[in-house]
Amino acid sequence: MTTPRAARLGVLAVCALLTGCIFTPRETDGPPDGGTTNWEIPITTAIVLQNLAAALEDENPSNLKECFTEDYRFHVDPQDSLDAGTEAEERYADWTRDDEEHAASRMFTDSAEISVAFTTVTQPDETQPETSRQEDYTLTITYESGAHINEEVVYKGRATLWMRRSDSGRWAIFRWVDRRTVQGYSTWGVVRGDYRF
Repeated sequence: MTTPRAARLGVLAVCALLTGCIFTPRETDGPPDGGTTNWEIPITTAIVLQNLAAALEDENPSNLKECFTEDYRFHVDPQDSLDAGTEAEERYADWTRDDEEHAASRMFTDSAEISVAFTTVTQPDETQPETSRQEDYTLTITYESGAHINEEVVYKGRATLWMRRSDSGRWAIFRWVDRRTVQGYSTWGVVRGDYRF
């Protein structure tokens, strides 16, 4: 004979099984890390840049990583690579999404404040599943430790950002081609190389 408690547990178990089979979880609408940063669903390429800037300002490496695709590659300015000499391969070769997150995490440990401003040079065509946009950038880092302790350092350059729209309609960067534009300023690529290892 079944007790009332066992019957209730049986009904609950069947309900739980049915719920798991009928309903599927939806994608989260918040930031990937579940935090309260200034993160929006990247339904445009401009929002990807806003999320990238917010992730840097909030020093949030996991949100920064979400701005890039799984197959992301960074391409350093050729002169930056030459300037690195024998360290060039170690600093820049085969740069991936994981390298991006790792370098950012290390940079965050030395920085007190980070800001980035983008100025669009070439608009993207978001009617296509893949597009590019050129952006002049100014990356400003106020350091509290490391090689530039108690300094504010400004990095400038031009990024050609190739982006892809996922099946869920979200944009992310799959290729970043970095170039020097302003004499006397290091590029964002130099910072990446400094913090890769």
